[in-house]
Amino acid sequence: MTWQEARDQTLELWQKIRAMIDTPDELDLLTEVNAICALCDAANEQEPRDLSRCERCLAFQQFGGCQQINLEMSERIVEKDWPALRELVDRFIHNLESLEMPAEGAEAG
Repeated sequence: MTWQEARDQTLELWQKIRAMIDTPDELDLLTEVNAICALCDAANEQEPRDLSRCERCLAFQQFGGCQQINLEMSERIVEKDWPALRELVDRFIHNLESLEMPAEGAEAG
């Protein structure tokens, strides 16, 4: 999988999550927010193997990854703070949209 494919699939996932906020099912939202995504899969395919999956991920390298913001989103879901959750999801989608892709030939897989 290329980084571009991984980013596009991850964007689709987060746009789906964004739409789910309008009809919140807390368990479904928590599951989706904390799911492994295509960027994780692409990072798993990268070298060097002595780095963690997150350290090999473009999202981690460019904007700190997803763990902290996923934790914040989970907290907003538990609190049922839908406007704050929406803002966090929008910020994450913006980060994904602005993710810089590596030069051709440096793609995953």
